[in-house]
Amino acid sequence: MAKSVLEKAMDHLALRPLSTNELRTKLSSSGKYTPDEVDEAIDICRTRGYLNDSLLAADAAQFLNACGKGRNLIRKKLRTRGISEEELSEALEKLTPENESAAARSAAAGKLRLLVREKDKRKKREKLFRFLISRGFSPDLVHSTVS
Repeated sequence: MAKSVLEKAMDHLALRPLSTNELRTKLSSSGKYTPDEVDEAIDICRTRGYLNDSLLAADAAQFLNACGKGRNLIRKKLRTRGISEEELSEALEKLTPENESAAARSAAAGKLRLLVREKDKRKKREKLFRFLISRGFSPDLVHSTVS
């Protein structure tokens, strides 16, 4: 017996938190459900509290920041998950500069342990700078961290 669209939505949400856009894509891609059925299932999930893009964005931003990622990378990852600009901005506002600075210092300390063989201080500094930029930290924050 085929699962209803709501059962399929619950199956997806049981695995991991999804954004509205991600859930819509997963349900629509099967081709088994009409757009109206998908929208109805999404509305039910929202009213029951199983689907909340604002909460997802805030939690993901905090988690990624704690893992040593900067605002730029967090913004990119949340955009790919279909989080709206408004919700994304709210989530990033909750990240304090102290949290981001601490994340940059922590990431830099981890990278410096890997750069112990590099004897040239200029090269070590450049590698550290590139690493922190690739982690999504702003150039100003990277400069103040590396200096």
